[in-house]
Amino acid sequence: MKREDNLFPTEEPDYNLLERSSSQYRKAKTENKYLREEISNKDETPLSKALKEAAHLKDDVKQRYIYLAGIYLGDMKNNIFKNQFELHEDYDDITADEWNDFLNDRIVSTYLSRHKRTLLKSAAEDNLANPLAKNKRDNLKLIENIEEQEKLEAHKNIVIIRIPDIYDEE
Repeated sequence: MKREDNLFPTEEPDYNLLERSSSQYRKAKTENKYLREEISNKDETPLSKALKEAAHLKDDVKQRYIYLAGIYLGDMKNNIFKNQFELHEDYDDITADEWNDFLNDRIVSTYLSRHKRTLLKSAAEDNLANPLAKNKRDNLKLIENIEEQEKLEAHKNIVIIRIPDIYDEE
């Protein structure tokens, strides 16, 4: 089969692929490249866009991480503070090792840590606004630490290069 023959598949793509188990996903994505492209373009999130552009990931790992990101972000409110074992309990077809690899990828961990800091900072500010709340000093320290981390992250990509002076030997 030539590559051009597969550009316009005769069968209708299965748009419920994200709801299938991981083994069915792997099988289906290798059978139909057109379907893989449809799914990757279907739900664009900042995380999935960043994963698509990741140079350090192989194509099959990118597709798997985009699939896991769709599951994770689908219930982010409940998933944000879960570890790989708790996620495995909720999603039986995905192993704890797969969740661990996904959560520890530098793009995913940066994305999630930003959201976690936002949630923690918001909760600390709400607690400060409550006149009956205790431990206001702890909340202030938490807010200061989060703001300091945000400043460090903002300046993380700055590189300073010192070029030595050139002296004439005359």
